[in-house]
Amino acid sequence: MTVATAMKVTPLTPAIGAEITGVDLSGTPTGSDIAAIHRALLDHLVIVIRDQKLTPPEQIAFTKHWGSLVRRIATDFLHPEYPDVLVLSNRVVDGKPAGATEAYAGFTWHADLTYAERPSLGSMLHALEVPEEGGDTAFANMYRAYETLPEAMRRKIDTLRALHIRDRRKNPRAQITKKEGFVHDIDKYFDIPAPDSVHPIVRTHPETGRKALFVNPRFAVAIENMPDEEAQPLLDELFEHQKRPEFTYRHKWRLGDLVFWDNRCTIHLACGGIKPPGIRTLHRTSIAGDVPF
Repeated sequence: MTVATAMKVTPLTPAIGAEITGVDLSGTPTGSDIAAIHRALLDHLVIVIRDQKLTPPEQIAFTKHWGSLVRRIATDFLHPEYPDVLVLSNRVVDGKPAGATEAYAGFTWHADLTYAERPSLGSMLHALEVPEEGGDTAFANMYRAYETLPEAMRRKIDTLRALHIRDRRKNPRAQITKKEGFVHDIDKYFDIPAPDSVHPIVRTHPETGRKALFVNPRFAVAIENMPDEEAQPLLDELFEHQKRPEFTYRHKWRLGDLVFWDNRCTIHLACGGIKPPGIRTLHRTSIAGDVPF
C-alpha cells in the first residue's frame, strides 16, 4: 500500500465529504498511512475510499486501527463467519433476506448507536454489489448544523440533554411505515434488551474540540427535565434544521467503495429507491466510541 505517495484526497462538497483515490487497503497500512486517512476523516467527516476489494478479515483489520469493534445487538444479519461484520442487502435467498435492509434503521436520519452510553465513534461500509439506480446514502455535517443556529438557540441548547432510545415503538418519528424489508416480529425485535441513554444536545468532539449538534430523529425522543409540550417542538426545529441541503452530501455507491464516517459529528440516511432488479450489498463495521460530553 502506497498512501504516502499515491493517495489523493478530493473534497466532494464544500460542507462534507472527500474522495480518496490511489490507495489499496487490502495490505497492511503503515502508521503514516493511517495518520493520513485519519486526518482526512477529521477534516471532511465522511471519506469515500474508491476501488477497494476487501475480504471481511481485511475490513475488520483496517477498522481496528480506530478502536475496538461494536457488534449489532440483533444478530440475524451478522456475517456467519465474521460476526463483527453486519451484512446490509436487499437480496432474497430461499425466501429470506440475505441482510438488513433500510427498513431496520436507515430510512430515518440518525447517527449510529446513539442510544448506547458510548455511541459509535464511526462506521465503515464496503460496497460488494450496487444497483444501477437508487440505494444512495446521504450524510449531513453537524458542526455546520450547530454553528449556523441563531445565537439565542445555541445558548438555549448548550446545556440541555436529550434521551436516546432504540425502541421504535416509543418513537413516533421513527415508526416502521415501510413493511417491505422488515421481516421480524416488531415486538420481539424491540424487546431485545438495550439501554436508553441521555446525551448532551451539543457534543464536543473529543479530537477536534469543535461543537456539533448531537440529536437525531431516529433515537432522540425527549429532553431531560423539559415537559413534552416544550421539548417536542424544540426537537422538531432542530431535526428540520440539521438536514438543510447546504450541510449534506448524497453518496451514489460505486462497486468497491469503502465509506468511512465520523458518527460524532454527522448524521446519515438511507435514501432507498432501489429499482428492481437492482441489488445492493454492503458490509458494515462499527467502531466503539466514548461517552459524549
